[in-house]
Amino acid sequence: MFKRLFNELTLVFELSPQESPLLIKSGRESGADPTLLDMNFVRTAHPDTGEMTVFLPGSSLKGTLRSYCEKIARTVRPEGDQVWCCDPFSPGFCGKRLEGNLSAAARYASSCVACRTFGHTGLGSHLAISDAYPNDTPRLEQRDGVAVDRITGAVAAGPFNLEVVTQGTFQATLRLRNFQLWQVGLLAVALREMGQGRVPIGFGKSKGFGRVSVNYKELEIAYPGRFALQANGHNFGVELVDLVAFDFPGRDEYHLIPADPLSLPLPEEGREVVDDGAFGRVATHWTDAATIEAVLNATVGHWRACALGEWPPSGEANDE
Repeated sequence: MFKRLFNELTLVFELSPQESPLLIKSGRESGADPTLLDMNFVRTAHPDTGEMTVFLPGSSLKGTLRSYCEKIARTVRPEGDQVWCCDPFSPGFCGKRLEGNLSAAARYASSCVACRTFGHTGLGSHLAISDAYPNDTPRLEQRDGVAVDRITGAVAAGPFNLEVVTQGTFQATLRLRNFQLWQVGLLAVALREMGQGRVPIGFGKSKGFGRVSVNYKELEIAYPGRFALQANGHNFGVELVDLVAFDFPGRDEYHLIPADPLSLPLPEEGREVVDDGAFGRVATHWTDAATIEAVLNATVGHWRACALGEWPPSGEANDE
């Protein structure tokens, strides 16, 4: 499956502190350097300006989304076991359980619902998230804190100082390749919860740190390898098509989750066809936040069907 591209979703979104300080620790302690605080925000060179700046690592964002998607999966299907949603810290973790000389299709078919999207040590991820760089100059502040002894209630360590971001906008890009609609739906739920402050990121979550707002900026739905807008009963300029609708060698061995319907209509308002197939790719593009949210939310029904349906899937995929 990973040797070819069938569908691709690209989402550009912004994250901003939501009445809550934000800190992604760099791991650098102050030591003998008096210019450093006890806990410093991670920094790197901005790709556009070349200047050193604070940023949100893509690995932190992806890890937060994965953790919350796993929590969602275990919550909606509490009777599920490691085969439904594994624990990365247990022997039943898919990466450990599926060690051995297995084909890529067999590893995917036996992977849990979270690993099918985020991957594991033996299976590549369908999801990639870029580092989030600031669009403007973030407001940095110093906060002081102490560690409290849980038994006595006295100060156990500290005081120590922290570098936090209290204002600013960070832009990231999420890319999902060879996806099923239920995977988009699960990510839509997680992003919605993050934007409502229920999925904090970074350090100090129990202190109220890390709550962010999510603002959708751009959405692109693309179908590589297409030289025309219409083919095989689908109009790729106006439809969001599930991976199961495409035919490829060994498709049934992957035990994809049946999709009903196979595709969803894409909104006409604000739609721009950026690739019409002339270069072997069909792609449509939106920039209106409300429309983008509507596209993502339309797939939540497929996630619901996945959570309530047969698991593991039988492999009887829909035909194109």
